[in-house]
Amino acid sequence: MGNFFKGIFIFLLICFLAGYGQASEVHGVIYTWSDFEKPLTNAIVEINSIPVQSKVATNGTYSFDDLQPGNYTIKAKSYRNNVLEYSAEEKVQIVDREGNFNIDILLFPPIDSDIEYLGDMNLTADIDTNNDESWDTYLLIAAVLIILCSALFFLWMKKKKITSDGQVKYDPPVQQPGKIPDIPEKEIPEDLNELFALIMKKGGRVTQKELRGEMKCSEAKVSLMLDDLEDRGYIKKIRKGRSNIIIAQSKK
Repeated sequence: MGNFFKGIFIFLLICFLAGYGQASEVHGVIYTWSDFEKPLTNAIVEINSIPVQSKVATNGTYSFDDLQPGNYTIKAKSYRNNVLEYSAEEKVQIVDREGNFNIDILLFPPIDSDIEYLGDMNLTADIDTNNDESWDTYLLIAAVLIILCSALFFLWMKKKKITSDGQVKYDPPVQQPGKIPDIPEKEIPEDLNELFALIMKKGGRVTQKELRGEMKCSEAKVSLMLDDLEDRGYIKKIRKGRSNIIIAQSKK
């Protein structure tokens, strides 16, 4: 009888250990808010597991495994010249073991309170400061600059024309068609047209905070006008912190 209970105990212990060894995986691709097609490389991704896992997404993708059931926060940050350029956080809840979660992360420019510096961390490899190699680098940069300046001068000389009176005439630049829609004239009211024109002046991407600073009306009216433009299909609003990012949309 004692061997029977001993066998049951060993069986339950094996089942428990086998279940404990199972874990979930979280993976995905890193993008910026201004480019939904090309992954962002060299972003630092971290998840608050125990112990904390972090890695550099050198090719724009990340993955974390050995995650037990629970609530997690994934943080992704991208730096340029050691200054924070994009950041984002994503929440994920793992209920069952052996789950496979695909979570793509969209990074946004930091708000004022998020500005931070990376320090002297190098995301690629240590730089050799050998004097000979430094001189080679300087010479290469100088050669590239000379070639670039020569090409620009050649294009400038090619575009200018000499008129009959001996004066130099320049051809105006040809505006290339883009994906951003034209500024509407009669389809929407004048105040909405003015707001949309301001968005286009900012390059088709601007924060709602910037718009409030330049529009001569109240914050509530700007918000209502943006809602109207979004309903008409001229813009799209993306929530970021306490403000919105406004993106002009192409009209079909």
